[in-house]
Amino acid sequence: MSRCYTIKYISYHFFWGYHVKFSAIDLFSGAGGVSEALKKHFDIKCAVEFDKIIASTYALNHGSDHLLVKDIRKVKKKKWNKINKKLNGSNLDLLVATPPCQGFSRHSRKKSVTNSDDRNKLIMQVIRVAKIYQPNYILFENVDNIVNFKIFHIFLSLLTNLSAEGHKKDLKRPSYHLRFEVVDAVNYGVPQHRKRMILIGKKINEFPNTHAIIKESVKGIPYVTNPLPLWPITEKAPTIRKHLEPYNLSKLEAGGADEKDKLHRCRNLSPDNLVRIQATPQNGGSRSDWKEEQLSLECHKKSNVSFGDVYGRMNFDSYAPTITCGCLAYTKGRFGHPEEDRAISMREAALIQTFPYHYKFTGKSGGNANEGSTENIATQIGNAVPVKLAQSLVDLIYNELIKETQTGLFPKQLVAQT
Repeated sequence: MSRCYTIKYISYHFFWGYHVKFSAIDLFSGAGGVSEALKKHFDIKCAVEFDKIIASTYALNHGSDHLLVKDIRKVKKKKWNKINKKLNGSNLDLLVATPPCQGFSRHSRKKSVTNSDDRNKLIMQVIRVAKIYQPNYILFENVDNIVNFKIFHIFLSLLTNLSAEGHKKDLKRPSYHLRFEVVDAVNYGVPQHRKRMILIGKKINEFPNTHAIIKESVKGIPYVTNPLPLWPITEKAPTIRKHLEPYNLSKLEAGGADEKDKLHRCRNLSPDNLVRIQATPQNGGSRSDWKEEQLSLECHKKSNVSFGDVYGRMNFDSYAPTITCGCLAYTKGRFGHPEEDRAISMREAALIQTFPYHYKFTGKSGGNANEGSTENIATQIGNAVPVKLAQSLVDLIYNELIKETQTGLFPKQLVAQT
């Protein structure tokens, strides 16, 4: 049986066989990619996910006791305060927020200036929750294009909560020293080119603080006067070949499935698309390599057509493109298998997103692993934060919290090692 003690000071990461556990909340948790990274060092007090099917996948992997399946906008303060009691009077250590990104995407049909997608307003819930929990750190992830939206600029101003002189604007809300940058997941151990805007915020405890003030460039892009000096070390990812090699995945035909690995199954191809992929050179070939003109769609014959990656193959000796919700469709991107005449499987997509092999996915509400809609599972995989990217960020914040704990700033729980 595990035992927990609260102590005033902790001098070491591990203390007499016990491990320091910090507290975290995972907003917009999705299928649980960030929670998978959190659970080694953090006690997840609450995870919030609106979609019941996606929440079912989360529950399969992380349990449901701390899971709140509800529209975050409808979670009342009384409920947040009830969860707050689990902290025993301490501030929350880490608030994670990965809100829906579709409205901020470059692929949105509305231009950034005029886009009023209601989902974009969800980022303001982070401000609301931060006011209640006063977390020591905030970790936020979204698409790179979010920096072009006025609502994100407002979000930054509210999160920083500083006047031009470096004092708190709103005394009831915490203030944060921020650093936000666009990163490519391939530089953090993920075998996939995936650009995302990452924000790390550390609570300001001493004022005035003029380093953390938000300003705007001549182009109207916000920046921090002196960004928070905290960022993970880069780690170049292995190629797709090296990343997948240890799993020894079986070969499949289009529409095939592995009898032993139910997640290793792929979509069928129409007769025309089977001919197309057979005409596409292995390891990186694309539709521009087709020698027979009749293979090309009429819409692709126009000179101003982009999306050159559709009907393309991945390259085993390079990196995958961004894994999207349409990652199982040969027609929706460079999602053709590098060598086999098929699109990638759900298993391959999940592994490229760096989910561990044991991770379970379900495509229906309350379903068991591998049950329900394949499209629902693909959406969960494509929308997830790659686990290794999340891990690099979570470990960074964890190590900072350890340093602060060693100074005696925050009393923490000790949890027996297993």
